[in-house]
Amino acid sequence: MHRIVRTRPCRSINLDRPASSFPELTVLARQVDAEVGKVRARADAGGGVVSIEVDAYGAITDLQLTESALRVGAAALSASIAAAHRTASASAASAAQELRAPLLRDPRVARAMNVFNAVDAFDQAPAAPEPHVVKRADRASVDDDLPFDGGSLCDVPEPGQKRTPANRFSAVHRGSFGGG
Repeated sequence: MHRIVRTRPCRSINLDRPASSFPELTVLARQVDAEVGKVRARADAGGGVVSIEVDAYGAITDLQLTESALRVGAAALSASIAAAHRTASASAASAAQELRAPLLRDPRVARAMNVFNAVDAFDQAPAAPEPHVVKRADRASVDDDLPFDGGSLCDVPEPGQKRTPANRFSAVHRGSFGGG
């Protein structure tokens, strides 16, 4: 057994005609959202031992258990709670969709929802595969690399000198890096 409960009837929304302007559409969307926020659905399960009320988004707003619910066992109680929650959530979602339907028929809202759903689908798309990393051992050997002995590549020996750790050190201290 389930029933849909709305705290107040939807009186202020005129969904018989589409909104003519963006500000009017914004007001209409806020009104629909307020009405959706009032939607509640209740479902019973387990022969009445469990009663759950949920909002339009399926969040439990009330949970009632009878004394006999405590005697049916954990597995049966869990199953009853889950069943009641599924039933109430489906009813609440249906009632909320019914309230949103006229608004969603507006072409501007439909376009915005299409864009939103496309972005949402993109955000939820699986990540791109990791790029293939080529290890040095997998690459062809390159012999044109200059030998590197651990020093700075900016250290340049004087003309006619061989590159050594000693002249690298002296080049740094002679100020050869910036005009000294």
